[in-house]
Amino acid sequence: MKLKSFRVRKFRNIVDSGDIQVDDLVTCLVGKNEAGKSGILEALYLFNPAYGESFSTDEHYPRWLVVQDRKAGNLAETTPISVELALESEDIAEIESALGQGVISEPTFRVEKKYNGERTWSLARDENQAVKNVVTAFPASLHSALNDIDSLASLAAKLESLREVDASSIDGNDIDAAFEVLNSQGLENTSVWSIINGILEPRLPTFFRFTSYSTLPGRIDFKEITAASDEGPAESGIQTAKALLELAGTDLSQLSNDDYELRKGELEAVQIDLTNQVFEYWKQNPYLEVLIDVDKETVQNANNTTAVGRFLDIRLRDRRTGYSNNFSQRSSGFQWFFSFLAAFSEFEGREGTVVLLDEPALTLHGKAQGDFLKFINLRLSVNSPVIYTTHSPFMVEADKLERVRVVEDNGPPAGAVVSDSALSADPDSLFPLQAALGYDIAQSLFVGPNNLVVEGTSDYIYLMVLSSFCERAQRGTLDPRWRILPSGGATNIPTFVSLIGPHLDITVVADSDTRGMQRVTNMTSKGLLKSSRLILVSSATDSDHADIEDLFSEGDYLKIYNKTFGRSLKVVDLPAGNRVVKRIEALTGEAFDHGKVAETLLKGQLEITLTETTLERFECLFGTINETMGS
Repeated sequence: MKLKSFRVRKFRNIVDSGDIQVDDLVTCLVGKNEAGKSGILEALYLFNPAYGESFSTDEHYPRWLVVQDRKAGNLAETTPISVELALESEDIAEIESALGQGVISEPTFRVEKKYNGERTWSLARDENQAVKNVVTAFPASLHSALNDIDSLASLAAKLESLREVDASSIDGNDIDAAFEVLNSQGLENTSVWSIINGILEPRLPTFFRFTSYSTLPGRIDFKEITAASDEGPAESGIQTAKALLELAGTDLSQLSNDDYELRKGELEAVQIDLTNQVFEYWKQNPYLEVLIDVDKETVQNANNTTAVGRFLDIRLRDRRTGYSNNFSQRSSGFQWFFSFLAAFSEFEGREGTVVLLDEPALTLHGKAQGDFLKFINLRLSVNSPVIYTTHSPFMVEADKLERVRVVEDNGPPAGAVVSDSALSADPDSLFPLQAALGYDIAQSLFVGPNNLVVEGTSDYIYLMVLSSFCERAQRGTLDPRWRILPSGGATNIPTFVSLIGPHLDITVVADSDTRGMQRVTNMTSKGLLKSSRLILVSSATDSDHADIEDLFSEGDYLKIYNKTFGRSLKVVDLPAGNRVVKRIEALTGEAFDHGKVAETLLKGQLEITLTETTLERFECLFGTINETMGS
């Protein structure tokens, strides 16, 4: 089954986080320090933890609410975590195999967990349909007598009562045959919910959490690994060492073989495998290689006797210089990355795992954080959805802002809340997003000539999202080599172009007949921009006066506008004119935030449908833009 969303209540500094939507692959929780990101992640982890930890009212309940809530009731009955899940085809097939088709009426459901560990399920099921499915396998003589039964328990009781009916109307052999059906399918003395729960409980997502406290030691005592309890690799460095050996496909017995050649051969095989896996994603120094060695050392026991201890040493060598040193002496960033790779390996490929990362890669250089994001996207999220927290702009993907959730702590009584909207009131919370976008823009100024300047972030969203729409419709798209740069408005475009124009080729896309357009068109006469590289959106419409919103058919734009603001405007309601935004404002008598409409399209692009008129206009604009590349 798939995790769709979750909600945290009365846990640490969180009173009610609100519903937190989860991306199918990667979800990023962004916020400043102490905002509540770690608490949200911990509450989700404790819903179904990989290693058996549990909620504690003493440790986790919000301190400022304990006294008043204890007076009102039992704190252990409070529900700190609620998750929304969706059944997948395999789950439904398993249920239908046991109870027949039509029993599950809604594939999406919620499961809550209380502080006392009790789970409550809210899953819609049709018990009547389950009974009907079972009865169809009974002898036909019983069907009419059982058509009003609505539960499996009632079904068994009804069959027993039929034995007392005149034998001329009810055949006892038929009743026996019916009970055989119940027994063979395991449906006697049970309920539909018990069967469904028995199928789904083991399929609940398991949450694996990795923190910075699990770093692999550079020198490991064999005895400590052997004696380590069966806790998970995210719990301690020794457990991470055990996971490292599993990642390399070996164990202590192979590495400590007394036969030198066998031991040396195994060590070399492990070194090569680990080097290949680590440096597939670690690009900061590609000349490093992992060295594994087994060392013997005389150890003084407490009773004054001596013994020979064996130790596993992990070293790194730079092939350029030949210099090597112990793993524990490498940068903290590399130690973290290497340790995470080892710890996560235990879960790689295991179905039903959700990976939770609390402030990952903070000790990594900005570029290395980008490498770790690639690791998340290309290796982790392929099999296991990833939810991570961060306040680093380098851990925010500027081209995937729909994955970001903003966490803010409003203090008592509201506590921490989570939003998927970038319209946060707290600029500190938004800083990582702003910095990530700024970094992305800065990179585009130095990488390649294909820079597309637009007026604002709404234009950016429309171009990127509509290119995806056109791709799905097998129409022409915006060339992916373009780097789209929002300038902050038409009046800013000339300054923007004059600053970077001498160094890079630029194409400008602007609305027509808007404030500042005279300055924009003057760029061509001043030689700042080739006339062919100034594209007005009206070129893709039937009007000489058009904003980017006018590339949408009137019906399409109103559909998104209505969804954004809860209105029900129709095309026939609009006054005459040639700019849909101005016509809406004239009708309603009020200006509206254009950015919110663009944000609605960004969030709901998989559910929103657009007409051929809209796609044709954007395809036309994309073609015009692409023709300027390299000109």
